[in-house]
Amino acid sequence: MHTSNSKDRRDLRERRRAANEIRREVGKSASDEFIVTVPPDNGDEKRYEDIGFTGFASFTKALKHNATNGFVEPYSFKSLLKAIDEGTQAEFNNVKLGGGERLLANPLNAESFQLIGNDSNGARMAAAPRFDSRNTAVDMVERYWMALCRDIRFDQYENSELIKAACADLNNLGFEQEFGFACTPQTIFRGPYAGCADGPHVSQFLLQDVQFGNQTIRQRQRYPKAGLDYMTDLDTWNQVNNGDSNPSGSDILEGERYISTLRDAGQWVHLDFPHQSGLWSTIMLLSQNAAITDASPYANGDIKTSYAFGSLGGPDITIQSGLAGVYGLKHAWFQKWCVHRRLRPEVYAQRLELFRRGILGSSPNTPFSDEKFVSLFGAGADVWRTTTVLDYVLEHNKQQNIAQKRGDQAGTWLLPMGFPEGSPTHPAYPGGHSVFIAAAATVAKAFFKDGPFPCPKVPVDGGEHLGDCYDSLTIHGELNKLIANVTLFRDGAGMHWRTDGTTFGSKTIVETGGNLLGEKLAVSMLRDSKATYAEEVGQFQFQGIGGNTIQV
Repeated sequence: MHTSNSKDRRDLRERRRAANEIRREVGKSASDEFIVTVPPDNGDEKRYEDIGFTGFASFTKALKHNATNGFVEPYSFKSLLKAIDEGTQAEFNNVKLGGGERLLANPLNAESFQLIGNDSNGARMAAAPRFDSRNTAVDMVERYWMALCRDIRFDQYENSELIKAACADLNNLGFEQEFGFACTPQTIFRGPYAGCADGPHVSQFLLQDVQFGNQTIRQRQRYPKAGLDYMTDLDTWNQVNNGDSNPSGSDILEGERYISTLRDAGQWVHLDFPHQSGLWSTIMLLSQNAAITDASPYANGDIKTSYAFGSLGGPDITIQSGLAGVYGLKHAWFQKWCVHRRLRPEVYAQRLELFRRGILGSSPNTPFSDEKFVSLFGAGADVWRTTTVLDYVLEHNKQQNIAQKRGDQAGTWLLPMGFPEGSPTHPAYPGGHSVFIAAAATVAKAFFKDGPFPCPKVPVDGGEHLGDCYDSLTIHGELNKLIANVTLFRDGAGMHWRTDGTTFGSKTIVETGGNLLGEKLAVSMLRDSKATYAEEVGQFQFQGIGGNTIQV
């Protein structure tokens, strides 16, 4: 005699109908939020093309360049634009590269689709600041100062004359007007979000141990040789930019310690995986028994006879942050390749060096008053007449080139790079790290309540150990700091502009950068995931990086 059971009673046809309905519902939400208007850009590509300077303010690394001035060859640049316009594997194989030792970084990812959250091509962000803007020039001054200060320990900023000089210069240039806060030893090179200026420079999520199952991961990391920067002579710069050489992986690493300097920090974001920092943060919070959001019926007491696991529990929360990191790259790649194609700071510095040498312009002794300089650098020209940083850079690069037996031993204005290969072979705006870390940290904010961060730590003994920290830190504040760290540590290595990652402006917030793009992506992913639960999930509510309340 056959006995009926729950498996027999399940109506699988109804289940199929319900599954299809959920797919339609989340698909409609993503479709409704897909913006079909043309994405805004800053107009640099057309502006410089029109005056005969093809690609002057655009990403061109690994393409074919002129050997005299380092400018991209127009035919090579146009082959890239054609491939982007076609968006096919076949057409990208026709791009005319330079030396061929460096290849373009996955431009077809810009065409990828995704099934969770909003589609990358339908997302929008503010245009990057123009090449000839005052904002970009002040941003570049900060890139120089970050490079010069790479080996100063964060806990020594208060005592550093170089940090004091950087603060004075940036404040004199109007850093607060451009980026929303004044530079002090406690705020310099930090993010603009709540919690970023509190306590140690480095987020607790990049310092404390991670209990990864039965393994303890101590967040000591290999650190690079102090005082060694790269691409400070024009010959090396040209070879790397044209793809004639690929020195990736030739970093000199000396030992292990906790992140204590910008050079250490740059190495962390040199080798990390996109999901790493978000995964670590959620695992850490779970191991600390951090309070789960009241949106979860397991946390608010609505479910009394079972506990969360595959849904709303550890496996779910951790993988959600990891997925946010991967999808963040898709959103970043569409904006990078198909919209903005912004040049990297190392290229802006090379343009300055061309004027210093007289390769461009006719007044190498007074380049910033040169008519051509003003026409190309616009409002930024006044910044370069005012800043004190270039004398420091010239001397720094002189010493680098002498010590490393490079050319240009009288010095250059090139940006000292933290990595031998310089920036990667994809455009600057937005920063990929800035998108994926903001997306991952936003997921963590949704699932975990804010509150005091337990037992905060700070590197001591030159980064060899962790000691107790007595500052009052919060969970969401440290997640904001994590967003800013992973974003700005790339800047510290010379890879990015501040506006590639963060918002800017002291009075009106301008929505530049990947942090907001990543946050919006995460919200759309939470919306879609929420529709899949059998549990009665309430409203996720938390504070966004702009100080606004987000509800999902």
